[in-house]
Amino acid sequence: MKINNKLFIALTAVLLGFTSCDLEPEVYSDVLLDDYYKTEKQLATLIANAYSQMAGEYGYVFREGYWSLQEYTSDEVVVPTRGTDWFDNGVPIKMHTHTWETDTRDINNGWSFVYGGTTKCNDVLQKIKSFKGEDETQYDAVTKAGIAEAKVLRAFYHLLAMDVYGNATIDDGGEIKQRTRTEIFNWIEKEVKDNLSNLSRNVRYGSVTASVAHAILAKLYLNAEVYTGTPRWQDVINECDSIINGGYGYALNPDYFTAFKKDNTGNKEIIFPVVFDEVYAQGNMFHLMTLHYVHQQIYNFTTPPWNGPCTLKSFYDKYDSSDARKAQWLVGPVQKDGVTLTYKVGDNTLDAILTPEVTTIQDPSAANTFEGARFAKFEIESGIAHHANSDFPIYRYADILLMKAEALMRLNGGTANADALVLVNQVHTRAGLIGYTSLDLPELLNERGRELAWEGHRRQDQIRFGTFTSGSWEFMEAGESPNRTIFPIPQWVLDANPGVYTQNNWK
Repeated sequence: MKINNKLFIALTAVLLGFTSCDLEPEVYSDVLLDDYYKTEKQLATLIANAYSQMAGEYGYVFREGYWSLQEYTSDEVVVPTRGTDWFDNGVPIKMHTHTWETDTRDINNGWSFVYGGTTKCNDVLQKIKSFKGEDETQYDAVTKAGIAEAKVLRAFYHLLAMDVYGNATIDDGGEIKQRTRTEIFNWIEKEVKDNLSNLSRNVRYGSVTASVAHAILAKLYLNAEVYTGTPRWQDVINECDSIINGGYGYALNPDYFTAFKKDNTGNKEIIFPVVFDEVYAQGNMFHLMTLHYVHQQIYNFTTPPWNGPCTLKSFYDKYDSSDARKAQWLVGPVQKDGVTLTYKVGDNTLDAILTPEVTTIQDPSAANTFEGARFAKFEIESGIAHHANSDFPIYRYADILLMKAEALMRLNGGTANADALVLVNQVHTRAGLIGYTSLDLPELLNERGRELAWEGHRRQDQIRFGTFTSGSWEFMEAGESPNRTIFPIPQWVLDANPGVYTQNNWK
């Protein structure tokens, strides 16, 4: 690749979360290559491109991509068709009822997201080699740290790919060929471990540092039995301990909702986020996705909400009335100045009263317009447009505590010993509840749901706990094939790579 003598870089890296906590963007311009990429901060401006896949409307929390694969398919999200709204050629219904096909939109978009991320990482790595030479053993410490960061981020994208598509590919710049899930698992493990020692031990919010690498490994090992057939529970404990005892400063906030405020940048509970900003790093649109049209009058949004995804009554009912986390769901009258708003459906004027029960997944009359508890975990900002400012936590300290507790329980025959109870009760009592005195795996799954709702873990959790194909929630048929725990390779990928892939056994 031919490199010009000068690079013109204008990057608001901090807003993307890849440098320090200084909130003013730094602009680098007219920089000679000989003088550039010598400091961690300079190198971060290059590596930032690899992270850019995470934000944006087609990023990690895209309503028609990776996030929807994890959530629309689970027991905590449903997207009812209300009239014609959100029918989308039947895709949300297919996702929830596990009747997707090889050309289903969200499956296509999920593949584009994860492998778009690996491609960006490969591009960063190639550029660094173009600047610094091919021999990585001769790199200075700053460059080695940058290489390690890009490689571990690439491994993270592969973890997402392996989780949803099973037998996929390893995109490391070499030959594209299909690999088994176990092969991809082993490659991810080795890639993270080989590069961990070169990662910074300082917490750089939004960047892959040592603590994030440990979180990636913990999540990999948590689902190892699903991915490879071999459990790795002690490894989960070890990686969680590396975070808990690592001196990184992570801790639970006294208030559950603090981690989801509009100004949650640098929050001590967030280990690895997607960093959002309504102007510079867009993509957080939960307020539009879930709120009813009438909520525009309450929050003065400059664009109407979309009245889409909500939760199911069976999931809403998992919360005790005294559980502070229940407030992440909006139910009951939608009022302004003490007066319940109304909304016209056909010839009928309905009081705006949100009900937890979703009676139908498709209603051409839109009489179900107010059905379903609406998601309000992230602070709802008055007066905003399409995009919110709250960062989205991919890995959060509460999850680390719950993962370690689960591993201890698995090693103890499925029940909590004293150490596991201490861990879970840190999370449970934070919500204003009385601590557990005993705990089994089904209740731990419930607790994970209450704590981590809509954070992109539920499909993974249900598969690991054996409830994903059971049909134990509304609009799901029991007895679906267990192979529905993975998604097919998109048809367009098969067509574009003849002879490379054999379709997964997903039916």
